[in-house]
Amino acid sequence: MKEEDEIRRMCGTGNPFNVPEGYFEDFTKQLMEQLPEQIIPTHIETNITTWQRIKPWFYMAAMFCGLMFGFKYIIGNSEPIYNTNSLSDNDLRTQYSDEYIEAVIDNSMMDDYTIYCYLTEAETDTF
Repeated sequence: MKEEDEIRRMCGTGNPFNVPEGYFEDFTKQLMEQLPEQIIPTHIETNITTWQRIKPWFYMAAMFCGLMFGFKYIIGNSEPIYNTNSLSDNDLRTQYSDEYIEAVIDNSMMDDYTIYCYLTEAETDTF
């Protein structure tokens, strides 16, 4: 703090910079005179063709067709792996091994009584 006071005492607190009289009153006028003249472009008429008018609609229709066929391809190929009405027990036994069936039954989180009930209902439904 003492250093600042000493510097102020030596140099003073006045503003050493001054602006010429009337500088800011004529500043905008002088600046505009120094700028080069710009040529303002006139409105040029352009003929809009029919293709330029329908192009956005055509692109939007193509986008929706692509989305429709994309969804149809993705959803349309989701067929069940097997149909229980068309497969016989022999087909199922040859298709899946006993080890696979035992693993599925173990991971199904069903107790023996629930499996028994399910199998007895399945036998009565098929006859």
